[in-house]
Amino acid sequence: MGQIILTDSAKKKIEEELEFLKTVKRVEIKAALKSARAQGDLSENADYSAAKDDQSMNETRILELETQLKNSIVVESSTDTNVFDLNKTALVRFHDLEDDEKVTLVSSVEADVKNMKISIESPLGKALYKLEVGKRVAVQSPDGDYDVEILKIL
Repeated sequence: MGQIILTDSAKKKIEEELEFLKTVKRVEIKAALKSARAQGDLSENADYSAAKDDQSMNETRILELETQLKNSIVVESSTDTNVFDLNKTALVRFHDLEDDEKVTLVSSVEADVKNMKISIESPLGKALYKLEVGKRVAVQSPDGDYDVEILKIL
């Protein structure tokens, strides 16, 4: 896994989830395992199996989050009002569609395409990241290349 670029808020979000999984979730799972164990025979105990699965998924997620944090760098967004940067929203012209969209640049952890929160690690995000207002650039996408232009930072 390469370096992950995070905003300060994305890093906090990961740290909060990690804390929840390590404390609250682990305790809940331990209680569920204890309760299932009390039912006797573990070989045919669905509650026990479910709790073991939860435990496995929880520990996997904890490792994922710890790895993300270990491989992350926190970046601050630029104060230059003419540069499209992390946590900024801009009106972007998609020249292939002759359509304008509000796009917000975010870290990969916060990406939400339906709400046009675009990861700076995606093809569109890479093209727009640090682009100046009025500049037109080609986006290299698996579905074919297209041009975008930043009309204004909102």
